[in-house]
Amino acid sequence: MQEKHIFVTDIKLAAILLALGIPIRKAEPITCIVSTDNNGNRREAFSFWFDVTDDGLQEKAQETVTAYAKARDWKSFSLPTEHPLYWMKGVLENREVLLGWIRKNVKPLRVIQHGEKTILIGEKASNRLKSRMKAML
Repeated sequence: MQEKHIFVTDIKLAAILLALGIPIRKAEPITCIVSTDNNGNRREAFSFWFDVTDDGLQEKAQETVTAYAKARDWKSFSLPTEHPLYWMKGVLENREVLLGWIRKNVKPLRVIQHGEKTILIGEKASNRLKSRMKAML
C-alpha cells in the first residue's frame, strides 16, 4: 500500500490533528523552508506532515482541515456544536492569551527564605532592599 501524507502549516491545526489521533509522519515529520524577505530578513516556514494511509484517516483529517479553515472566526464553524475541534481551538486560543499576559504583565518574583519564613520580592529589587526584607524575617 502506498503511503498517503498531508501537511499543514498552522501549528494549532497540527496540534489538533495529533489530538484527534492523526499520526505524524515518521520520516521528517516537520520540514522547514528558509527564505529571505525583501528586507533581507531570514524567514522560516514550517510544514507539519501527517500519515493518513490507514482507512478513514484521510477523510477525518480533511474534514478537520476544512472545518478549521472555515473557522477563522467562531461564527463560521460547520461541524456539530460539540465537535472536539471547537474545544481544542478554544483551548489553543486561550493558551495564546495566557502566554501574552505572561510576557507582558507578570513581574518575576524571587523567593527569600529564612528558617520557616518566606517572602517574595521583585526580581529587580536591589540587594539592599533584599537584605532589609530578609532582616525583617
